[in-house]
This record gives sequence, structure tokens and C-alpha cells, in this order.
Amino acid sequence: MRLFIVRHGEAAFDAKSDRLRPLTERGRADCKRQVTEHLSTLSEVTTIWCSELLRAQQTAEIFAQHLSVQIESKRFLSPDTDPALVLKALDELPESTSLLMVSHQPLVGCLVSHLCAGHVYDAHPFATSEMVSLNVDMPAEGLATLESSWRV
Repeated sequence: MRLFIVRHGEAAFDAKSDRLRPLTERGRADCKRQVTEHLSTLSEVTTIWCSELLRAQQTAEIFAQHLSVQIESKRFLSPDTDPALVLKALDELPESTSLLMVSHQPLVGCLVSHLCAGHVYDAHPFATSEMVSLNVDMPAEGLATLESSWRV
């Protein structure tokens, strides 16, 4: 399985709730730059998952527009989700899946650490709009390899 994990773009703070924080203009521009600079690598993506929070939805929409892939909103991709729940969902996917996942810190950092190192003691320090590429032999702790990390 190929897994691309993206932290949402920069979000504004002037919203009625955390769930409704929209991307800033810079956040939109950074996400567009990520997808256009890495379009050839991302062309294999078959599925996009994203959290239900607005900033993740907007980030996923930018990627989906360029990749012509449908977005699946997943409640378990909220910032404070236990990475084990995500690993369980990943385990249900076909081995040939190439998934782009858009979520939040601390989940994305902990998930990369779980998959690559088998623990969360050295969580990946995601910047906004950062994307990592993982080769996942099996969606279990310590069985993935970090191939690339792209920051804008």
C-alpha cells in the first residue's frame, strides 16, 4: 500500500468553532503548490480520506480537483484520534490501494511514528501543508517506510 499523509493547509483562527476554521489564502496556495509540484507522484492515488473539519475538507478538495478522485470524509481522522483506529481502517483496504489522507496534528505525526517506528516517542513534526509518502508493507506498527517528506 502506498500512503500519502497530508496535514491540512494553514487555517484562520476567526471562526465560530475549531471545526469551522477555513484555510487562509496562504493555506490554499501552499496546498495547490504541493499538489502541482508532486502531481506525477500523486497520479497513482485511488482514494482520498479526510477529516470532517472544514480546513481538512478544503485541503482535500484542492488535491481532489487535480487528481480527479472522490473524497471520503472519515470521522476517525480528527486531531485527537487514537492512531490504532486509523491502522484498523487501513487494514481493511486492498493491498493495492494508494491513499491520500488529510488530517491534523497530533494524529498525523503520531500515525507516521506508529507506522514507521512502532511507537509515538518520536512523532513526525508536521508543518501545515506538509505531505509524506509511506510505503506500507502491512498497516501495523513499525512496518512502513518513510519514502519522502515535502514541505512548502
